[in-house]
Amino acid sequence: MPWSDDPLNKVPKQSFDDAARLAAELCRMAYAAICLHGAERLQVHACYSSSENSWQLQPVACAEAPIPEGLLVVPDLRQDPVLRHSCLASGEGGARFYAAVPLKTAQGDVLGTLCLLDPAPRPEGLSMVQQECLDGLARQIVTLLELRRAGQQYRDQKMLHERILGSATDYAIIAMDLNGRVTRWNTGAKRILGWREDEILGEPAHIVFTPEDRAAGRPEAEMALALRDGRASDERWHRRKGGERFWASGEMMPLKDERGTTQGFLKILRDRTRQRADDATLHKVQDQLRLAIAATDIGIFDYDLTTGNLGWDARVYALFGLPPDAPISYDTFLAGLHPDDRAWVDQVVKAALDPAGDGTYDIVYRTVGLTDGVERWVSAKGQAFFMEGRPVRFIGTVRDITESRRAEQTLRETEERYRLAARATNDAIWDWDLQTDHLRWNEAVQTLFGYTADAVGPSGAWWKTHIHPDDCERVKASIREAIEGSTENWTEEYRFRRADGSYASILDRGYVLRDEAGKAVRMIGAMLDMTERKRAEEHQRLLTGELQHRIKNTLAMVQAIASQTLRGATDLDEAREAFAARLISLGRAHDILTQASWTAAPIGEVVEGALSVHRQTDASRIRVSGPNVLLGAKSALSLALALHELATNAAKYGALSNADGFVDLRWHVIHEGEQPRFYLTWSEQGGPPILCPPTHRGFGSRLIERSFAVDAGEVKLTYAPTGLVCRLEAPFSAIQEQHSELGRVTTASCAGLRPATLKPSLPPPL
Repeated sequence: MPWSDDPLNKVPKQSFDDAARLAAELCRMAYAAICLHGAERLQVHACYSSSENSWQLQPVACAEAPIPEGLLVVPDLRQDPVLRHSCLASGEGGARFYAAVPLKTAQGDVLGTLCLLDPAPRPEGLSMVQQECLDGLARQIVTLLELRRAGQQYRDQKMLHERILGSATDYAIIAMDLNGRVTRWNTGAKRILGWREDEILGEPAHIVFTPEDRAAGRPEAEMALALRDGRASDERWHRRKGGERFWASGEMMPLKDERGTTQGFLKILRDRTRQRADDATLHKVQDQLRLAIAATDIGIFDYDLTTGNLGWDARVYALFGLPPDAPISYDTFLAGLHPDDRAWVDQVVKAALDPAGDGTYDIVYRTVGLTDGVERWVSAKGQAFFMEGRPVRFIGTVRDITESRRAEQTLRETEERYRLAARATNDAIWDWDLQTDHLRWNEAVQTLFGYTADAVGPSGAWWKTHIHPDDCERVKASIREAIEGSTENWTEEYRFRRADGSYASILDRGYVLRDEAGKAVRMIGAMLDMTERKRAEEHQRLLTGELQHRIKNTLAMVQAIASQTLRGATDLDEAREAFAARLISLGRAHDILTQASWTAAPIGEVVEGALSVHRQTDASRIRVSGPNVLLGAKSALSLALALHELATNAAKYGALSNADGFVDLRWHVIHEGEQPRFYLTWSEQGGPPILCPPTHRGFGSRLIERSFAVDAGEVKLTYAPTGLVCRLEAPFSAIQEQHSELGRVTTASCAGLRPATLKPSLPPPL
């Protein structure tokens, strides 16, 4: 390995010149040279020429000669097959004798050569003593080179240390002797402590300690501790040149030579005043943070993914139902989760620890206490930290949200019950914010009153504009009184306009909500559509009046029937039978009217009820046909009694008194002129012939005539030889007229005339 010192002139030249001369004189040579490795090739570093010899040699010739493995002796260069053509032997001044020995270290590194040359050949070569001395001289030259190199390395190392110490301006480095006096003071010491090196050298280093520390023997204690343990560390107040104090971390170590003997001490100080202030601020912030966390019931977890250690504070332990000293791990965390949440929470944690993600963690899960079995809701947030593409730490917070979750669940259940109740009821439920005038309705306001969703206004103003004008001011005054007063309940009845313009009868009930000051802020209520109920109540009232009227009329009719039946009767049994039959007929007519709430009765049912007794044995003997028109209550009763009398007379004296006779009953409506007219005909045939009309008119005849004597009506009885014919003619509206407060049936109903539905009978005769 070539010698690395460069340039070579850094080696003291005189020492090498002396060595070259000693080699030439020892071997009685004219020329000697020492060649050393330079930057790229051998260079002549020292040479010697005998003054007694005028022979001159170019020094470069030695440098260009090859380096032998060991001592090389060439008695005559011109005779050597290898070197005779070299620069050593060429030219007029070429050498004849040549000897060379390599300059080789103990490790085998070749540093150069020691060459000997002479113009005359030396057949005898060199003596053994000369050879040994030459080898020894080469070793001395190598030793000289190594010593010089070691000295150079020492100086270089010292310079490096000087530069390091000079550049360490953030540290005060102080060297002291065994008595603690300053022997070295770097630039950082001047910057931190204020003294220059020339001011402090030889002074006791104790001066940098505070007076109280010096009085307490702190400097001596540190030196003693450094001697005992090899170092003494501290962090305390120190003193600057101007007397001001600063906080520093220090370390004192003993300085020892190569034999291990302590020569002094080295103290290193670092100014940490600002860091201490920052730490104090941080500690204050941390204390405040701990207080804030304590006030918010937030728990902390810290998962060291390098060591696998999981840290929980007391609140996290409590959320998992564990005592604060229980051993925990990630498996403990998973075991404490609700079974339904365990799998997905584990996946979320793994996703947060995936370097491909952002490392965030924000979820809500349930725990089941591992010792107490209590179910709790937990809100957890965390952040993962990564290093070199892998997670190293996972920290975060947890918070018990059980109460809020239960409150939310209760609220949801309450709202659900409200929605279900709102759907189940027919009431239009409303919620009015009195501060904003915002009014919210349920769907019933649409179904009850026919409005579309977008047609329902979201304000109290829309509601008020739909109240009937005759009710509006009264309702608004009532609402205003409830809001401005101290009452909580409000009730009012009014009419509310439907989408088609008609009005519904409404029962509205509201509840006033007030703030702590008693101010009304909200009203909640429900509108009940009472239209049908009002109509039913009115109908019931009218029906009651009608019933009273009908009872009076019926009693009057019974009284008349009784009076006429018994007047002049010669046979009480016969009179009793006739009276009972007439009452039965009247009762049947009442039954029919009762089914129709005493409003109207179908003529077919009236006819069937009046003639049913006579049609039971042979229905074909009373033939019935005609449209099934509706009769008013009075007309129905009159027709029932009249038909009963006609049928009774026919059974006693007329067509039904023998086996061959029959009755043909027909009615129809004729539309002529401005008003339609009603016609009914009772025609008897096949009975005993009528030879002459009767001279005496009984109660039955008078009842028939009077029963059909309606407004503008006419009844005509004809006693034809073939049988009795009874004809009725009246305005159609008259027989449908309701002589009560229940209402009236208009003549327009005759447009829907249809055949009466009666028991089968023979077709009318041709």
